[in-house]
Amino acid sequence: MLTVNDIQPHIEKEFGLRLEPLGFQRLAQRRWVRSQKQPIRELFEIATLKGGRYSPAWGFSSGTVPSFRGQTFRRQSTDKNAIMDLVIDPIDITGDVPSQTFRFITGCDTQIPTGQICACAEHFVPLALADFDRVHSLHDFCRFFLERSQLQYRRFLFHNYVQHNLVFGFVLILMGRRDDGLARIKEFCRSRDVDFDDRVLAECIRYASGGLKTD
Repeated sequence: MLTVNDIQPHIEKEFGLRLEPLGFQRLAQRRWVRSQKQPIRELFEIATLKGGRYSPAWGFSSGTVPSFRGQTFRRQSTDKNAIMDLVIDPIDITGDVPSQTFRFITGCDTQIPTGQICACAEHFVPLALADFDRVHSLHDFCRFFLERSQLQYRRFLFHNYVQHNLVFGFVLILMGRRDDGLARIKEFCRSRDVDFDDRVLAECIRYASGGLKTD
C-alpha cells in the first residue's frame, strides 16, 4: 500500500525536471520559486486536495507587500519567506478538479501513478510559464492582478484569499491611487483586528507610495 513518502519523490522529480532547468529552485516539499525578476518572485506549488488528490497552483510575490499570517505582518525579503500575493489556481475558474490532476489514496492504491503525475506536469507547467511570462515588473504585476480580480470564479472567489485583500490596497497605491489604497488597507486591518500603524506595514506603505518606476 502506498504512503505519502512513496509518491512524493515522483511528484518532485517530474515537476522539477520541467521547472528547475528554467531557474526554479525547490524550497520545500512540492514548492518551487524563481527570483530572476526582482522584486517579483514566481512561485509554483502542488496543493493537496480532499480525497488524496493533488493539483498545481502558481502565482507571484510582489516583493512589495508584507505577508500576513498569524495576525502578523512580515516582509517578503527572501525566497524562503515569499508567499503568493497573487494566487492562480485553475480550479477556482471552473469549480471542478481538472482531469489532469492526479489521485492518490493512502492505503488503497498499490502502484505509483507515474503516468498521471507526468501528464499533470506536462499540462500545468506550460500554463504556469505562460502566466509567468506576462509579468516582468511591478507594473506588469499590478495590471495582471487587476485583470485577475475581474474574472468570474466558481470555487474560491478572488477575495476569499486573505492576502489578495491586502495586496489590492498596495496595487492601488502603486498605481497612483494612494487614498483608495490606504482606505482598503485600513479596512483590511479593521476586519482582521490588527494595527494599521504596524511598523512593518507602515514601512511597506511608504515604499509603495513612491509609485511605479518607469519600465
